[in-house]
Amino acid sequence: MADALYRGIKACLGPLADVYFDLHANGHDALPEGPFILAANHESMLDWVFVARFVARPVRFVLTREFFDQPAFTWAYRALGVIPIRDGAIELSAVRQLLTTLRRGEIVGAFPEGRITRDGTMATGEPGVIAIAARARVAIVPVGIHGAFEAFPREAWIPSPRPVRVHFGAPIAIPRSVAADREEQLRVLASVMDAIATLRAGAAAPPPLSATPARET
Repeated sequence: MADALYRGIKACLGPLADVYFDLHANGHDALPEGPFILAANHESMLDWVFVARFVARPVRFVLTREFFDQPAFTWAYRALGVIPIRDGAIELSAVRQLLTTLRRGEIVGAFPEGRITRDGTMATGEPGVIAIAARARVAIVPVGIHGAFEAFPREAWIPSPRPVRVHFGAPIAIPRSVAADREEQLRVLASVMDAIATLRAGAAAPPPLSATPARET
């Protein structure tokens, strides 16, 4: 059910995003096999669409309970395999679901900043994504999104037809040893966020990017 609904929504929204946002991407043809975490900067409510458009396999995105628990949408989030987390707190049920998802060989999509930017700048991020990657023994693939803030800022009701670019980076191995060491998690997080920022800046560069969406598998 989750895969069917996910693919159906993606098949509808993806082509629309291609045209409306002149959506292009780079680096998605080199994504690894098996489980991993996609970690992107958070510019708009549509970031998951921009990322998922270029990933062949379904991505199980993380969403704060502020949005997940809205009665009108909870059923859809559950059906899509979205993983709810509590903002600013450790929720054991979320940790278990994340680890189970990754150990099944799936892809998790996360936004380490936690919240959509209000001014277009990137925040420092939270180390939870590092701890999960270390415990699950999976890599983190950094993703830079550029243009989504200009197209659909947090306070907007209707998106504008502005260009959006997505740049996927090389996988970053996360040492198992940082799983229980917060200081090391913060150090590794800084490296991941730097990679995301670099990719975001690269996505804004003038040279044309590949627009070919990934084939479903």
